[in-house]
Amino acid sequence: MMNILSLARPEVRGLVVYPGPDLGENSIRLHANEAARALDALALAGLNRYPDVRPAGLTRKMAELYGVTAENVLVTRGSSEGIDLLMRAFCVAGQDEVLLTPPAFEMYQVYASIQGAATVSVPLQADKDYSVDAEALLGACNERGKLIFLSSPNNPVGTVVPRQQIEKILRALEGKCVVVVDEAYVEFSESGSLVSLVAEHENLVVLRTLSKAYALAGARCGAVVASPPLIVLLEGLLPPYALSSPVVSLAELALSSRNIACARKNIRETVAERERVRRMLATCSVIEKIWPSEANFLFVGVTDVDSVKKRLAEAGVIIRTYDDNSQLQGCVRISIGTVDENNSFLDAIRSLG
Repeated sequence: MMNILSLARPEVRGLVVYPGPDLGENSIRLHANEAARALDALALAGLNRYPDVRPAGLTRKMAELYGVTAENVLVTRGSSEGIDLLMRAFCVAGQDEVLLTPPAFEMYQVYASIQGAATVSVPLQADKDYSVDAEALLGACNERGKLIFLSSPNNPVGTVVPRQQIEKILRALEGKCVVVVDEAYVEFSESGSLVSLVAEHENLVVLRTLSKAYALAGARCGAVVASPPLIVLLEGLLPPYALSSPVVSLAELALSSRNIACARKNIRETVAERERVRRMLATCSVIEKIWPSEANFLFVGVTDVDSVKKRLAEAGVIIRTYDDNSQLQGCVRISIGTVDENNSFLDAIRSLG
């Protein structure tokens, strides 16, 4: 089997991870040039000290949540940072390519552009509920293609890529290309995560986040799940002390058994609300199509985007529109809010007829 790290940039493979000592609870910390005295405020207590270079406790909690080992997990500042790390690790500017399947999360293109990597688009099949054309995707991948990004459930559409299809792509590109599956919304899906496959496929990377299902969008905390050698490679690109102490503490609190149970309850309620909103929207004359969704939002085609946007703005409701994207013109994305928020949205849009 080819070592997947051979696809990485040579200068990245040679990086040495920033050293961080193992600190006992009662260690006398005279190693990091910190301020020995904290400010006199409860909220600031402990912030005179650096956090762990890498948050070992949070890493273990996230690994347990995802059903993998701690060696398979790199905690990042949101899953977006994972995208950036992968671009920097594998793509030589002006030489390598990234394969995208639009419509897709905009930051794939942004980080590729920042890195100077070319992007090759293999659009999803709009006439087949935005499904992936696996044969076209494999045909577009050549020796310059280092990364493929698949969003499942897809943002902005909400559809999933079948597990069998992803496994086919992984097998076909073993030793040739890294396949990145972005599972930011997978908790809202019945399809399940692919994290168990990282033990079988060294060219698989799964991106996860606490922003959506675990209600920590403001904390910026996510994870890369991959084979241990890949995790070590990406870790070398992270700055030391990347996650702040408050973020680590809050994320660990969110992953207590009590809060995990609460999150799962919220997920069930969100999915139920998604289906209720879908049924109500289907009765509105301004709605042309509602795509199947396994995320916490609905992707909808409307008769007149401008009038819908104007009416909703008058009601104080903001939705996502795509005026600058010809592939998505005439469509909007609607996040599922609370019952009251959803009712306000439905009342406004039903007033259009």
